Amino acid sequence: MSASRLPEVLTVAELVHHGPLAKARMLADVILDAQVRYVVLVSDLDQTLSCLPNTAIVLHTPAAQGGWALESALRAAWERTAACVIAPADSTVSRSTIALAERLNVPLFVVEGDPAQHALELAAAVASPGAARARLAARCASAISEQTSLRGIVGVINTELPGTSVALVGEDGQVLAGKAAAVGGQVRVPVLTLDGKPWAHLVARLSAPSPSGTETVTTILRLARAPLAASAAKPKLALARRGAQERLLLEALLSGRPDADTEQAARVLGWRFDERNVAVVLRPVVGAPLIDPDIATAGVLAGWGEVFADRPLVPHGDGWVSWWSGPELTANQVMSRLRRRLPRIRCAVPLSAGLGEPAEGVHGLRRSMHEAALACAVAIRSGAGAVESFDALGPRVVLASLRNDELITAAQTALAVLLDSADGDVLIRTLCAVLDCGGSTTQAAARLGVHRNTISGRLDRIRARGIAFDDPDRRLALHVACFVLLGERAAAPPDGSSGGAA
Repeated sequence: MSASRLPEVLTVAELVHHGPLAKARMLADVILDAQVRYVVLVSDLDQTLSCLPNTAIVLHTPAAQGGWALESALRAAWERTAACVIAPADSTVSRSTIALAERLNVPLFVVEGDPAQHALELAAAVASPGAARARLAARCASAISEQTSLRGIVGVINTELPGTSVALVGEDGQVLAGKAAAVGGQVRVPVLTLDGKPWAHLVARLSAPSPSGTETVTTILRLARAPLAASAAKPKLALARRGAQERLLLEALLSGRPDADTEQAARVLGWRFDERNVAVVLRPVVGAPLIDPDIATAGVLAGWGEVFADRPLVPHGDGWVSWWSGPELTANQVMSRLRRRLPRIRCAVPLSAGLGEPAEGVHGLRRSMHEAALACAVAIRSGAGAVESFDALGPRVVLASLRNDELITAAQTALAVLLDSADGDVLIRTLCAVLDCGGSTTQAAARLGVHRNTISGRLDRIRARGIAFDDPDRRLALHVACFVLLGERAAAPPDGSSGGAA
């Protein structure tokens, strides 16, 4: 906490929300922004006549007795711009007393116990504002360190900061922990993940904001950031650790030489290979942002578990593999469910999926996984949520198996006249769709979601640039070049959304 940035004088609000007045009962609804520079214990009301401005007047029991004692103390406090008046709990307080305090805008409190003890505590806090704030921060830090959950950490802050509502709010605006009333508050502190990216914000609303109070709350929220990040990371790290263990187990099973312990471990996890299995391979789409593998795996496993809790998912290669079991299971059944629910997976990694053909036993699963990986190589070029089946792809799987890094330069050279034009991406997508559809402009138009005349117009522009796609000797090479470039430029805008002409 930087003392140079904080006023060296406490306010009534700070004493109420974070200091000795936290246990006092405030009777008048008034503004609490007055500074407190002095504390005076008054045994006789005449003593109030010598009070300096910004004084907290603590009434001893003799001074608070009598029908008009509190009213007289309030008037004296107002005349001398005192900070507040504090009376013992057995004082006579009427509605007219409270009304007077509100009319004069003088904070009025009553406290249990010995007023002299309260005066000493107030004097100690006022004499050393920095120490009072430091004690509060230390108390909060100690209490926070004993908590292990998001709710527990935020709950401690709300308990230790009366008069302040605090909530942990996700990037989507959802309250993850704390009080919903805090949303939109004056203080907002980002909470970062282990890789330094914001995943939530601590938000606080002060009922009586002041510069020093805001700074104090901000400091305490910052103290909570690291424990919150660690608490949020624990489930993800556990998922990543579980994923690594299951990956090793799956590799042992697929090796063809599993021992009895490996097979028993698989049965404990509920893995079954004695029925028909359809393998599913997930991979990030082409052009997806790079994320630490452990963090990516944790996010994908968590997202998958929310949507497909009844299906395993194991890290494998440069992606993740699942298998769906059933005595009469078909790839189309799996395809239908995946296409409907894969987009619901919430994680930072945009995913596409490929399916293998149904197979039985571990040996069959190995083959189905290889087919699914080939199908996924096609799907990742189509964007997030795309699902492709090995059986439906046919020869296109061969194209997915080509070494794109060795072909990109050649493809860029062969189609340079298209790439250099403003609508190059649109024309390449159109050419690839027409070649995929055996030259049918009608089918290509349906695939791209445009009118058949639009396809014809684009083909005319392609011919005008010297691309002879009707030549049988060049058709295959052009098809491969388009396929390679679409994979390499997958991050480009979808068809029709760029600035290119129709």
